[in-house]
Amino acid sequence: MADFMDATLGYAVSPPFDNASPGDCYFQATDGTRFKVLRHVLVDTSPYFAELLKDVSPSASPELPTFDIDEDAKTVHALLAFLYPVHVPDLLNGALILKLAEMEEKYRIPESRIALGFSTAMEIYYQDKTKPIERAIELFSLAWRFDSRQACQFISRHIHSVDLTNKSIVGKLVSCSKTIDSYIALTDLRRQREFALDGIIEALEPKKYLCPSHSSSDKMFFTFVSMMKTAARNALLAPFPTCRDAFSFLGIQGTDGIRVVTWCSSCYAGADRTRLTTQLREAISRYPQMVSIVPDEDVWRVW
Repeated sequence: MADFMDATLGYAVSPPFDNASPGDCYFQATDGTRFKVLRHVLVDTSPYFAELLKDVSPSASPELPTFDIDEDAKTVHALLAFLYPVHVPDLLNGALILKLAEMEEKYRIPESRIALGFSTAMEIYYQDKTKPIERAIELFSLAWRFDSRQACQFISRHIHSVDLTNKSIVGKLVSCSKTIDSYIALTDLRRQREFALDGIIEALEPKKYLCPSHSSSDKMFFTFVSMMKTAARNALLAPFPTCRDAFSFLGIQGTDGIRVVTWCSSCYAGADRTRLTTQLREAISRYPQMVSIVPDEDVWRVW
């Protein structure tokens, strides 16, 4: 596997691109790092490199020809890993997948290669659900473009806090996925989550446990319920929300950042906290977390 060293020491190039590997030319990154490559492999996988290397003929000279590639070493390494028949999972993180997808047209990278790298990167996220997904909205776009229902549903858990009214975000989503259906799927999930908040609040039985001062009038009662809903929205932004205690989860007791519900000592006095926590956990388990609208065909391709 590649060992990414400090910039002052240089970039460690791993096989099959190091000096000891077979090759007939070098690709040089912007920092001077060189990757030894086989021209016939690249010519067969990318029209860009076929054009770049077409006039290069075999030479008896011990000095192999060098081609400058206007990318940093890590990007060149990932690009070559995409095009070569090699498996380099530590290169295939979400950020690099997106960067290479953005360069798809420039280097004329076959879509099948990007899809393969994307699927490999997603396997890493599936194995570690605690791992945050950066630029989730863009990865969701790629998942939709590659017709992966599994990835669409998994990534949609990480998009709850994304502003879907932002025109720039929506434009990028639709452009990258190449269909407005991806946007429709996410807005439908938002609608479902808002509707389902009633079930979260009902699990805490506010009508039963709010004191007379907070439940004597509809206005007061629904003001308090509205505050609880706001707390629930924030608590449920996590991709995999965990409720250890109902009161602390929604901020009914004490202060917990933005999850705070103003209450008095009489509210929920004598309530069975364990029972309410069990009910809330069950409600959370039913709460919509993933898109239900998915690509028409689940083409989780094996290339």
